[in-house]
Amino acid sequence: MFFGAQYYRPPFPGKDKWDLDLEHIRSLGFNTVKHWVVWNWVECSPGVFDFDELDELVALSGKHGLQVVLNLIPEGAPYWTGDREDLFYQTAQGEILRYSGPANIPSAGWPGLCPDSAEGQQMICSFIRAAARHFADNPYVVAFDVWNEPHLEPMFDYSGQLLCYCEHSRKRFTQWLRNRYETLEGLNRAWFRAYTSWSQVEPPRRFGTGADMIDWRRFWLENLTQWLRDRVQAAREGAPNKLIQTHTAFSAYMGANNQGGLGNELGDEFLLAREVDIFGLSSFPLWLMGEEHVWGHFINAEIIAAAARDKPFYQVELQGGAGKAGLLGGYVPTAQDVRQWNWNVIAAGGKGTVYWQYAAEPAGMESPGFGLVNFDGSDTPRSLAAGACARQFSTAQLDAARRCGAANAIYLSRNADLLCYAMGDERSYNLSFQGIWRLLEDAGVPSRFVHADYASSLYEEGVRSLYLPMTLSLSQEEREHLLAYTAAGGKLIVEAGAGMYWENGELDMEQTFLRELFGMQGVFLEKPNGIWHACASEAGFDSGFYCQGFSQLGDDCKIIARFENGMPAAVERPYGRGTAVWLGGFVGHQYWQDRSPETRDFLAPFFDPNGYAAIQSLESSGMTVRLLETEEDYLVVCLNRSPQVQRLRLRLAGCDFEKQVAAQDGILLQAPKAGS
Repeated sequence: MFFGAQYYRPPFPGKDKWDLDLEHIRSLGFNTVKHWVVWNWVECSPGVFDFDELDELVALSGKHGLQVVLNLIPEGAPYWTGDREDLFYQTAQGEILRYSGPANIPSAGWPGLCPDSAEGQQMICSFIRAAARHFADNPYVVAFDVWNEPHLEPMFDYSGQLLCYCEHSRKRFTQWLRNRYETLEGLNRAWFRAYTSWSQVEPPRRFGTGADMIDWRRFWLENLTQWLRDRVQAAREGAPNKLIQTHTAFSAYMGANNQGGLGNELGDEFLLAREVDIFGLSSFPLWLMGEEHVWGHFINAEIIAAAARDKPFYQVELQGGAGKAGLLGGYVPTAQDVRQWNWNVIAAGGKGTVYWQYAAEPAGMESPGFGLVNFDGSDTPRSLAAGACARQFSTAQLDAARRCGAANAIYLSRNADLLCYAMGDERSYNLSFQGIWRLLEDAGVPSRFVHADYASSLYEEGVRSLYLPMTLSLSQEEREHLLAYTAAGGKLIVEAGAGMYWENGELDMEQTFLRELFGMQGVFLEKPNGIWHACASEAGFDSGFYCQGFSQLGDDCKIIARFENGMPAAVERPYGRGTAVWLGGFVGHQYWQDRSPETRDFLAPFFDPNGYAAIQSLESSGMTVRLLETEEDYLVVCLNRSPQVQRLRLRLAGCDFEKQVAAQDGILLQAPKAGS
């Protein structure tokens, strides 16, 4: 387990504070510190590395019983590279991004070199290799974090712009297209173009035709993954026996402000997590996630957990002090905030929490924010709460535990997200999957996220009810996997327009996916004037974004709800050994807006109320329940988000539990497996 704090980022804190600070960090119950290794601080001259300061700091950390994670930062490039404008990032407007000082790198050199240049990437990897080699045999260093919050580096400061258009990135994009489509004729078909030479192909510099923008963003997601792969290889060459990790700034499917960011900020956790030994997440909930920050933090953790699959992940950065919002501003977490966020990490299967950061920012735009302790190093209610969580959760049992796969799942789609981005509305896709996730949470129904990359094994991995929120784009491969999942016995619940577009953003005029599932023909979309309400025998649902209709259905389809104007609103049909359900609106999107109890009551029965194959019965009063397991035991994590005490009733592995769960707190229950 990793519990601790980010500590050193040159030149802060000063050396005079190290011994007392590290002693105090250990006394809180922490076992980990993270230190930054910034390229321009250790290689001031080409090929000349100075690790003396870090050697002393790492040794002192070890003396105080703290394991060390070293965060390698090539985004703070050395100034001897500053005249290499041919290696710099470039915007769509042709602006060359020369070095400057961002809020989070005091020694500047940001955004560094564009790694699409072979020479630039070689220099970056040379730094990573040298740093890893230097600490390869250090007993206190347990891991190298080779990329701090992987994304296309300038995107946070240039949000909404399109990057990078340097000659190296453009050439790499053309090569990616050649690999993807093989021939120019294949590209012309996908992009609706009439190119006669590959030299004519350019990345899009504006939104419009869709297909080129989808490929431009897809390229960057894969390209960033290759950049990470290169860094991991360099670190392994330098230190073959050390763990390698990276951590994202947030789930890209959620974005910086929980409104989507895969196409804008770039960096896909479901691609990135494959490359490392340990995966992680940064979160600044009170600063960035609004009033419902506890929920916002939890959904980010759940998606990162899904991306990590069977690899360990943890909260690599968690807001420790005042999140910044202007001069001297900030939102300061309470002890209760810290405790709830820690419970979120444990419920998602995370292996600990490291705070950003121990001491307040001493300079720059983020000063005086983020300190877990007071300016003088004395404790705060949040540092004491953080220490209490570390002592409570740093157990061998939680370290060994792994997530159980819930029977209920929400489908995340790269294709659907990128289509919405190219159409100018990535936020609607985000709110759609957030809405159905929140509906299940409000109903007390355990669920998980699954990704299109693993669609071929959904039924084998225990998914029994699968919800597709605003999944407007489906590749042929996805369609085949989803149909096979349903035929095998799964329940597939699709919203309006499922598979309406092909992977390249071209409209499927035949609507073949819905035709196959429901015999649906004559499909059309209609924009409601206000909210359309759907009525069924016992409950109904609301839809207000768009609604879908049709002229013909398969003979064995059953209409189970109608809109008030008489149009069918929900259809159910047997498909193989499973069941397909169609909803004629974007129900998740609408639920996010109104949290309608009737919509919740209509949808919840389509899912397994117990959530897991191992749970025989569950009554949770709308609380969050997640199941972990070790070789010998099941571990139930139950979180009460409400301001009132709630009651949990549970039967698991032959054990009956009835527990009171304190307001805005959690409990951990243990049930031995049969035969253990």
